[in-house]
Amino acid sequence: MQRFRQFLSDEEKFWTQFVVRYQRSFALHQARPALVSLNILTPSDDANLPSLPDSGDSNGVQNHGRNHFSFPPEESTPTPDPAEHESRLAIMSKAIVCLGDIARYRELYNEAGGRPKAGLEDGTAPAKRGSRGRRGGIPGFDSIPRARNYDKAIQCYEQARLLVPYEGNSSHQLAILAFYQGDMFSSLFHYYRALCVRQPYDTASENVKKILHKALDQQTKKTNDVSQTMITETADVPPRLRVEYLKENIVLLHALWRLGSDKVKMNPIAHADDVAKDFQGLVSERILPIETVSKVVVLSQGALWKHRMIRDTSPPSNRRSSGLPDSSAIESQILTHVIAIHRVLLEIGAAELAVPPEDAAENDLAQRITAPFRRTLPALRIASKWLVANIKYVLHAARSPVGERISPTGRGTRGVLIEGLPLFWAKFAQFYSALSGVFPPARLPPLTTPLDEDIDLKGFLPLRDLLVDGGALTDAVPGNETEGQQNGTTARGREKVHPNEEQLMRIWDLLKDAKSLAELETCPVHLDGNTFSFDNGVATISSVDIHESVLQVADQIIPYVPQGISRSAKEQEDDATTDTSRTDDDPVGDAFREALDDHGPVDDDDDGEVILYNPRFAI
Repeated sequence: MQRFRQFLSDEEKFWTQFVVRYQRSFALHQARPALVSLNILTPSDDANLPSLPDSGDSNGVQNHGRNHFSFPPEESTPTPDPAEHESRLAIMSKAIVCLGDIARYRELYNEAGGRPKAGLEDGTAPAKRGSRGRRGGIPGFDSIPRARNYDKAIQCYEQARLLVPYEGNSSHQLAILAFYQGDMFSSLFHYYRALCVRQPYDTASENVKKILHKALDQQTKKTNDVSQTMITETADVPPRLRVEYLKENIVLLHALWRLGSDKVKMNPIAHADDVAKDFQGLVSERILPIETVSKVVVLSQGALWKHRMIRDTSPPSNRRSSGLPDSSAIESQILTHVIAIHRVLLEIGAAELAVPPEDAAENDLAQRITAPFRRTLPALRIASKWLVANIKYVLHAARSPVGERISPTGRGTRGVLIEGLPLFWAKFAQFYSALSGVFPPARLPPLTTPLDEDIDLKGFLPLRDLLVDGGALTDAVPGNETEGQQNGTTARGREKVHPNEEQLMRIWDLLKDAKSLAELETCPVHLDGNTFSFDNGVATISSVDIHESVLQVADQIIPYVPQGISRSAKEQEDDATTDTSRTDDDPVGDAFREALDDHGPVDDDDDGEVILYNPRFAI
């Protein structure tokens, strides 16, 4: 194990040297902020480079590890070609992911400071003898494992994702880390992010199933545990636990959609209603964190995109045996949930706008934003962009008859149905009429800079790149970067504005989107001055028109390959071998075995442990 840790240390030094050399050689100024954030570079031209081992003999033993001496001389580096800029950024992103993998493995196999052995983070490690200790400590206290810290790996994955947001690899690795830490909600969120991009990481689709199967197993266990059921149904539940219960129920809802309801005997439609009600209560009471509010919206959108664009490989016979309805019925349920979550945000906003703060100055619009309303604005904007991007799809979906609910089994249904769509449009008109009255559009600052959600959701396909310029005001190409972008002192072109002005920009953008929807002839909402009204008599659009903006449902994932990147089928299969297990989920095993071939077997107490580590990646 000590030899493995040394190997990881040497690999980290190599990849650190590589990313610095690669960024400098090909003038990848867009990558410089990422390297500065990772403390590999400083805002000046100096690099914090570690020393690397020599490639020659050391104490009579040949070192087979890679090092900077194997790099070609800098004068042999080809002149940067703007046509290959995107592909070289993709290579840089993969290299940063490798740094994240190494950091993750170093922490995973770090047993210092009271950390448990790898695979025993759940507290299954046996207690030490004499656990009271020399100073009379609490019996068994020493057996409590210390939590691992994956912050460095998370930073690498996040920077790789921000650098090349159309690739799903980095999001997939973030999902694995969340799974390590027992956060299935965040893990599911990142898995959907890994799928809903132009170049999806298709292994994430199968790993989602593992998360959802675990959610069903936990629900089955909870149902059999009467005491646990009574706790969750008690009114006096601490806020922190209410948030955790909501996250668990959201993951369970996605499991019911994907795997069926026979195992837990639950109605997914009734469960979706409960989730929407709990979501409304937690947001209204300012209990749910702002980031989680947005994640709930993105999760619903990601689930719908995955269901429509990425087909499962299970045959229809297996679907029927597990209680799964037909595909259109599941799509109806997910789409109804997307609309319901959006409606909840509209209802909360309308309620807050009806009673503005009493101490708000007449000329200060920002003071009119109440605390609960402020917390919903980023999620409202994400929901608004989705609605604009998918308006023809929504309008084409047939409404279920009044008083008739969508069948939970879906048998006998055809087409996609949205339950409660008239109610949604009525709340939509009510909210935006109140919003334009409290915040006159002429007095609002226009949106001129990417906001947090623009940067974070860049490349998220359900939004169709409708956020501010795809998350960046300017696309930096060689020779066109600003001085700040070249030295890494600016955050990817983002201007600094006051937080209050950011919120007013969000409101301006919301009103702009609502106005664009009201101008559509087929939209049941109309605008008269600053008043929005709902007309339930507007007919839905035909199925022919919907093809103009809605992509056809694919039978399988077709990865997007940017221009300049040539990948063989074998390389694509290698990239898709990551899984959620603790030892075989990285592109990092063959190199470790190769490095140890000449040294004999590794002496380790963990006889059954398998370590796979393969740091190679095609350039």
